[in-house]
Amino acid sequence: MDFDAIDRRLLELLLDDGRATHAAMAKMIGLSAPAIGERVRKLEQAGVIKGYRAVIDPSAVGLGICAFVAISPQPRKPAVALVARLLGLPEIEELHAVAGTYAYIAKVHVTDTPALDAFVDRLFMLEGVERTETTMVLRTNVERAIHLPWSDAPEST
Repeated sequence: MDFDAIDRRLLELLLDDGRATHAAMAKMIGLSAPAIGERVRKLEQAGVIKGYRAVIDPSAVGLGICAFVAISPQPRKPAVALVARLLGLPEIEELHAVAGTYAYIAKVHVTDTPALDAFVDRLFMLEGVERTETTMVLRTNVERAIHLPWSDAPEST
């Protein structure tokens, strides 16, 4: 999808504040609120905007441990079945298929180290899991929204 300057600005505003009203964005962009609403609707329908959500601090809700778990599937087992089982584990916040020693990397949040240990035990018992490797996060220096590729580009007119 090609983005004009208005779409780019609109996406930047929504990344900054997903709850911004159409009227507020219209004022900043210089269009009417209905025009902004139509552009947002088109971006949603095109799949550019996939949804809206609150960003919650995991530690504020008792999820004090973050870890990345690398997962190697058992040979000659269907990967799609393993992925379906992994998606059933609520601790998994992100699941990525990757190239390298392991086939998947999962980002998980749990309450404490005993909960992480119990999660890894459950994970290892899943049919289709050959081995895992867990890296516990000591400190998160930055978590940010995606970087829009045009954010650093000079404005073209």
